Amino acid sequence: MRSRTFQEYVQGPIQIGMGLGIISLLARWVTGTTILSSPESMVKYGVFGGIGYAIMGAIALVMFSFIGKRVRHDFPVGLTMGDYLKTKLHPFGYWILLIILVITNLHILFIQGMAASTLCQFLFDTPLYVGLFFFFVFCILFAGFGGLKLIHRFAAFQVVFMFAAVILIPLYFFVKEGIQPVYDGIRLYHPYMLVINKYDFWSFIFAGLLVGFGQFFFDLTSWQRLFMIELKKVPLTFSLSGLIWLIFPLSFSSLFIMVIFTGGFTDIHSILEGLASKITTPFFFILFVLCAFSAITSTFGACLHALVSLIVANMIEPFQDQTNDQQKIRMAYLLSTCIGVLIFMATLFYSPNLMELLFYSGNIYSALLVPILVIVFSKRTVANYIPISALLAIAASYIIQPYASEFQSIWFSGLSSVTLIVVCTIVSFIKDKWKLRKN
Repeated sequence: MRSRTFQEYVQGPIQIGMGLGIISLLARWVTGTTILSSPESMVKYGVFGGIGYAIMGAIALVMFSFIGKRVRHDFPVGLTMGDYLKTKLHPFGYWILLIILVITNLHILFIQGMAASTLCQFLFDTPLYVGLFFFFVFCILFAGFGGLKLIHRFAAFQVVFMFAAVILIPLYFFVKEGIQPVYDGIRLYHPYMLVINKYDFWSFIFAGLLVGFGQFFFDLTSWQRLFMIELKKVPLTFSLSGLIWLIFPLSFSSLFIMVIFTGGFTDIHSILEGLASKITTPFFFILFVLCAFSAITSTFGACLHALVSLIVANMIEPFQDQTNDQQKIRMAYLLSTCIGVLIFMATLFYSPNLMELLFYSGNIYSALLVPILVIVFSKRTVANYIPISALLAIAASYIIQPYASEFQSIWFSGLSSVTLIVVCTIVSFIKDKWKLRKN
């Protein structure tokens, strides 16, 4: 099972086709956030909030297929997103984006750790650190030490569990309870969930699109899979993955509707407890547990592996030219352990709301959306002011965040980034024209 070369550790032994590509992408994007935040968005913004969450993610993944096609056309062979950025940016801008990539991926790992924490509290009558310890050890061993070969072996089983759960459990509930009683219960206990003309809902949709596009376009794992998939199959693989992914948040939302239609709730924990009481058949309960932990472990493992690969290949290797493949793999093992311990400690001592945590990083992804599009579609080396504009926009948005709503700071971040890029582009154009005239 040990990888023979660092390239095999990062990309596996062969290029993958459409089928394995879709499985790999679903294993990355059906996450603990999908299971817990899609129902939470439904609870907070109504039934259409859950639908909107699903559509936003699907559209973003489909749109990435166009980005991927352009990237592979310009840069057919690579290991990580950092390899591509190095060819498109000056060193200063390149390092800015590398640092942002590391921070955002640590944040993603923390979100999955929080999702695992929520499920451990719900499932096990033991101290939280016990369940989390075994979760992190498993993820470090299969992803950090196993490499992509082992990740793909687990991915097939994980996706099977997830598909079985999202199809069989809602079907079981609706056959058992019926559709009309569920609708009547929602109208009686939660009529606000059927209303669409709410300002917060539309704010959620537009902010979610900015965050979703930025997150998908700036995701290390998606870029890593992009370089592994056969070139001619890239657009269709990502598009079909987006359409299939749509099923999961819709199914999880419908599953939680089956819990709340009989009365009130306080938070996601109370909904999970209600779900446990509703699933009286042991087979379906075990299936739900396997689905939940498959989603969390597959995402955590994929993101941990992608982050470690980036750090070794693009941040350490340039300063250690004499390292061989086995030394790089040992570095990856050590980094996987250190990152796993860091996220484990952060998860134990810090427990924010998952929905707030998801949108807290929205300022970063919103600010990065236009810069990454400029980088991909530019035909020459991109000026440093592009990544600098994103960095300034992120800083400004967090400065104003205490005085604005979560959605307003996301819009401000994206708008600031665009404005800075446009102003700098105009100034650069005028300077170039002035130099030409002087010469």
